[in-house]
Amino acid sequence: MLSDAERFETFSPYIRSVTQCKEILRDLNGTWGLISAIAEISCPKEAATILPAMEATKKGFGELESKLTGQLVSEEINKTCLELESKAQVSVDILVRNLYERTADIGFLATNADICNFVQASVKGEATNADSINQLLDEYGSKYTVYDDIIILDANQHVLARLDRDAPASSRGLFDPIVQRTLNSPEDYVETFGKTALRPGMDRALIYSKRIVDPADDSVIGVLCLSFRFDNEMEGIFRSLQKKGDKAVMLLLDADSVVIATSDPDHVPLGRVIEAVPEDDAYGLTDFAGREYLSVTHRGRPYQGYAGQEWYGHAMVPLQSAFGCSASDREINAEILRHGDSLAPELSSIIAGAAEGINLFLHRVIWNGQVMATNEYGNPLSLKAILRQIRSMGARTAQALADSSSKLHVTMITSELRNAESIARLMIDIMDRNLYERSNDCRWWALTSEIRRILSEGRLSSEDKAKMTDILIYINKLYTVYTRLFIYDIKGTIVAESNLHDDPVEALGRKVNAAYTQETFSLCSPQAYRVSPFEESWLYEGKPTYIYNAAIRHIDDLNKVVGGIGIVFDSTPEFKHMLEDCLPDKPGAFGLFAERLSGRIIASTDEAHFKTGDMFWIAPEFVELQEGAGKAKIVLYKKKYYAVGCYSSRGYREFKTTGDYHNDVAAFVFIPIGEKAETAGSEQRQVILYPQEPITGEIIDLATFHIGSEVYAFNAADVLEAVDVVQINRLPGVKSYIVGSIMYCDKSPDGINEKVPVLVIDGRILTNKPPADWERQEKNAGAVIVVRTQMGPIGLLVDGLDAVPAFEKMQIQPVNKLLRGDGGYVKSLVNIPESDTTGKMLIVLDQDLILAAVRQR
Repeated sequence: MLSDAERFETFSPYIRSVTQCKEILRDLNGTWGLISAIAEISCPKEAATILPAMEATKKGFGELESKLTGQLVSEEINKTCLELESKAQVSVDILVRNLYERTADIGFLATNADICNFVQASVKGEATNADSINQLLDEYGSKYTVYDDIIILDANQHVLARLDRDAPASSRGLFDPIVQRTLNSPEDYVETFGKTALRPGMDRALIYSKRIVDPADDSVIGVLCLSFRFDNEMEGIFRSLQKKGDKAVMLLLDADSVVIATSDPDHVPLGRVIEAVPEDDAYGLTDFAGREYLSVTHRGRPYQGYAGQEWYGHAMVPLQSAFGCSASDREINAEILRHGDSLAPELSSIIAGAAEGINLFLHRVIWNGQVMATNEYGNPLSLKAILRQIRSMGARTAQALADSSSKLHVTMITSELRNAESIARLMIDIMDRNLYERSNDCRWWALTSEIRRILSEGRLSSEDKAKMTDILIYINKLYTVYTRLFIYDIKGTIVAESNLHDDPVEALGRKVNAAYTQETFSLCSPQAYRVSPFEESWLYEGKPTYIYNAAIRHIDDLNKVVGGIGIVFDSTPEFKHMLEDCLPDKPGAFGLFAERLSGRIIASTDEAHFKTGDMFWIAPEFVELQEGAGKAKIVLYKKKYYAVGCYSSRGYREFKTTGDYHNDVAAFVFIPIGEKAETAGSEQRQVILYPQEPITGEIIDLATFHIGSEVYAFNAADVLEAVDVVQINRLPGVKSYIVGSIMYCDKSPDGINEKVPVLVIDGRILTNKPPADWERQEKNAGAVIVVRTQMGPIGLLVDGLDAVPAFEKMQIQPVNKLLRGDGGYVKSLVNIPESDTTGKMLIVLDQDLILAAVRQR
C-alpha cells in the first residue's frame, strides 16, 4: 500500500476540492509573507514582538492545511472506493447466491421420477415418450429461465433429450470430461466452467451436473446437466449496478485474474488478464491500456455454506474520472447543507475546532498588538494598520479552512449516503431474486407427475397420502427456506404436508380458507401462480409470511385443476438474514423491508424498535419513488442523524416485471452519522458597534472583553497583555474566585523584566454568578488579562477578548461624578450611540477596586 505522502502525491492532482484548497491557501500564504515584510519595514520595533506570533499562526494554519487536504484526499478515495467496493462485492455476491439455488435444482431434478423413468426405459431399449419428456423440459425451462439448456444423457454419453433442440446434431453423441467426471462423482453436484462439447459454440459455459441413478438398485444410468445462462446473468447484474454516466468498469475474474465477464467489453474485453488487488488491500492502483486506474477486488462471500468457484468481483475507474461530482452528488450535497452545523462528523468537527483554536490565538495576538500600540512610542499608526491587515488575513485564512472543512464534511457524509443507497439496492435485489425462486418452485412442484396422478384419481388412500408426504419431505430437505410444503384438494383440504422444523401445527385435514386458495384454482396455465399477502397465518404458527401457491392439474388434462400446492416461506429468519448480510460493519446500523405505500414492516434487524407488522413512517421522497428506483437522505431519528438509503423493488427476470405479481416493497438501511448537536446553552454575547477611526480630538483606547454575555473594558494603557489560560497554575486552599496564578514577565518600560507570580481572579465575580470552576481552563477557552494595579499586576480570567477601540475623551464619564461611592467595580461609563442595543453603556472596570474587593473577602 502507498504511504500517506505517496497517496497524497498520487491522488491530489485528480481531486478538484483539494486543488482548490491548495491554491487558495497558497495565495493566502504569500499574502502572509508580504504583510510580514511590510511590518518589518514600517514598524520594526513593534514587529519584533508580533512577527513571532504571526509566524506561529501561519505555521499552525499550514499544519492544519496539510492535515485537512490530506484528510480530503483520504475521504475522496474512501468515497470512490466505497462505490467500487459495492460494485465489486455485490456483483460477485449476487452471483454466488444465484448459483447456490442451482445446486438445489440439480439435486432435485436429477431425481425427478419422470426423468429417471425416461432414462431407465432408454437404457433398457424400451419405448419412450419423447414428446412427454420434451414438454417436461419446456415447462421447467419456462419457469427457471436462468437455464439455456437442460441435457439428459445416458451412461455412454449419448444425448437422450435436451431443452435446446436447436443444438447442433453433432452434440447428440459426444465425449466430454464433464460427463465422465459426473458419472464417477457421488457428490450432490458437479460444477464446471469453461469450454465444453455440451454447449458447442460457447467459450464459457457454466454447467451443473449430477448422475442419474436407477431407483430400483441405485446403479448409475445417466447424467443430467443444467446449463446456466452465465453471460445473460452477468449482463443483468452489471446493468442493475450501473448508473447513468458511470465511468467504472465491473469485471468478474477467475483465479488467474482472467476476465470472464465484463460490463464494458469495448473497454475491457473478455480474456484479458487484469491485475487484481491483493485480498488484504482496500484498493489498488493498476495500469491498463496506458492509463492508471483506482481498483477494488473482492472474493465472493459464501452463502449457506456454498462458496462456488474461485471468482472475484473487480471494479476499476480511471483516475481522471474517479473523483468527479455527479448529479446525484449535487443533490446529496444540497441535502447535507440543509442540516448545516447540526450535523457534524467527529473528524471534521476536530478540524473545525483546531481552526477555531488557531483563530482565537491570532485574535489574542492582534488584541495584544493593539494594546501595545496604545502603550508604546514609535509608529502606532503603522502598527495599527498592520494589525488590521493581520486581522483581515486571519479571517480570510480561517474562512478558507472552514470552507475546506465543509467540503470534507460533505465528502464524508456523501460517502455514507452513497453507501446507504447501494446497500438498500443490494437488499431489495437479494429479496427479489430470492422470491423469484419461490415463484418458480411452487409452479414446478405442482407439475410432479406422481402428485398429479394421485389427485387425478379422486379417491385418496392412506398410502397415496404417504407417497405425497414423502415427496414433500424430500423436497423440503433440499429447499430449506420453507418451513412446510402442503398439498390441498379441490375443496381446499390439506391432504399431505412436510414439516421441516417439526412445529406443533397439525395441518392435515384442515381447510385452507384463505382467498388465495380459490384464486389458485382459477389459474389459467401452469405458468401462473398466486402469492398470499404478507399476513399472519396458522400455517406459520401465527406469524406473518408469504405463501406461494400453484394449481395441480389433471394428469391427462392440463386444463382441469384437481388441487393445489402451497409452500410456506420461512420469512422471519430468511428476510432477517438477507438484511444482516448486507449491513455495514458499523455500530447502530439497521435495515428493514417495508411495504412502500403503507409503511408496514415486513422484516427488521432491530426488532426492539421496528417490529414485524408495525407501521413505519416513510418520508414522502421514498413513497414517491418509482419501482426500481432508489434515494438516500439524512433522517433525524431519536436525536441521532442517519444516512438512510431506500430502494424499491424492481423484480427479477419475469418476476414482478410481466404483470404476474405486484408487491410494492422497499428496502431501507439506516447508518448512524452523528448525534444531533444540541443548541448551546451559553449566553448570547452582546455586540457593540465601536466608533470608526480616525477620531478627532483627544482619544482614549479601551481594551474590551467578554464575561458571560456582557462586554467590559479596561483602560488599554493599564493592560499589559492577554495570555493563554493554559498558563494558569492551580493553587491549593484558595477561595473559589481565585483561579490560580501565572508566571508573568513585565517587559514594558516600567516593568521589572523578570518572571513573577501573578494571581488570577475569576471574572465571574463581576456577574453575580458562581465561578467557572476551571471549566474554561479545561477547554482552553477564554484568556487571562494581565493588568496593572497600585499593588502590582493581577490577572482577570475572562470568557473572550473583544477589541481595542478608540473613543473621544468626552464620551467617557467617570462614575464617581454619577454614583459617588456606590459604583462597585466601575471606573467609568461610555455612551455607545451606534450600539445595536438601545441605550447601551460600555462599563470600564477599575482593577484596583476589583483587587481591593478580593482582598477584603
